[in-house]
Amino acid sequence: MQEQPMVIDFDFGLRQLNGNRSLLYRLLRKFAAEYRTLDARLQVMMAEKDIANAENLVHTLKGVSGNLGCTAVYQTSRLVNEELKLGKPEPSSLKELIEQLNETIRVIEELPDDSHTPQASDAPADAKQQTLQALTQALQHHEYINDDKLNKWLAVLDFDNSHRQSLIDAVSSLEYDKALTIIEGATA
Repeated sequence: MQEQPMVIDFDFGLRQLNGNRSLLYRLLRKFAAEYRTLDARLQVMMAEKDIANAENLVHTLKGVSGNLGCTAVYQTSRLVNEELKLGKPEPSSLKELIEQLNETIRVIEELPDDSHTPQASDAPADAKQQTLQALTQALQHHEYINDDKLNKWLAVLDFDNSHRQSLIDAVSSLEYDKALTIIEGATA
């Protein structure tokens, strides 16, 4: 008997977002809102024999669920995606996908409210140090840093406006060595 995958791998999701639990919860809630009506949408597509759009929808679900750590949905959507590519979706696979999705949404709905995002003045010194370390490591490893991630880090750090804007400009233009120099100047 095959072992059931966990519904949501929170550790994986947190690693994807550098430990930002608030962002993970927000993205999971957005995922739930976006895919809550998947069953009805797929039923319409199947009734209309619109396999191409059904495959596109499930393919997108597969990618998003995989990135967020929604393991059960990801595993099942991989199978359904392959079946749709072949033009032969199995009703039992579609049913299992919807069941896994509904269970995932139920887990998401039970998440605690984690909406408070601390401002720099609220953040304790160790949080600032951890944020500075995470930013520095990301730059040293030349990891892509999107605007949301950078803004969240900067919200915790006490950089003056000049250093802050210079850092945003350097990261946006992928000049990570320059960004590291700016951080050194801001923390000196």
